[in-house]
Amino acid sequence: MSPRRLACLCLGWSCLLWSGLLAAEPPLPPPAAPEAAPLRPSYRLRPRDTIRVGVINEADTLVERRINPDGSIDIPFLKEIVPVGGLTVSEAQSAIEKLFLKYFKRPQVVLTIVNYAERRVYVNGFVGKPGTVLVPPEETLTLFRALTLAGSILPRGSRSDVTITRIINGVPTPIVKDVSKIDKGEEPDFPLEDEDKI
Repeated sequence: MSPRRLACLCLGWSCLLWSGLLAAEPPLPPPAAPEAAPLRPSYRLRPRDTIRVGVINEADTLVERRINPDGSIDIPFLKEIVPVGGLTVSEAQSAIEKLFLKYFKRPQVVLTIVNYAERRVYVNGFVGKPGTVLVPPEETLTLFRALTLAGSILPRGSRSDVTITRIINGVPTPIVKDVSKIDKGEEPDFPLEDEDKI
């Protein structure tokens, strides 16, 4: 091949290469990281929840139990009554794993909620629909929302003098709230607990 023809061939390949580079679209910027969803407070196990618990790959440890009124469950394999009420799922799993260490070197406990206990509050007085309001599982029901679900306070009712009766240490205890201040954002909404009476 003559030097002149070789030079032309190289020049041709150069042109093709540069034209390809110029025609290529610039690379897209990496996608932005999605914003983290706001975390809700972890659900805590409570009496009347039904849970299933056991060690992975150890079928004879698996049990399904409804949590007793005192917050405990019995696990026959352990021959123990185990307190789980008030714990999150991960806290309960860790506590039960420690008990299984007597029988297994590295027990991996899985605890799942089969059924949530029904939680309720009671709304009486000058509202559109007095009666029971159910609390959704894994959610906190607030005073404002409970009143809304009960048909809201009627015009003849008082928004500035709403009493919540709560059992604290076995004693019915009144808590007075001014809902008009919650309406205006002057006070935070008030979280309710199971069996509160409004």
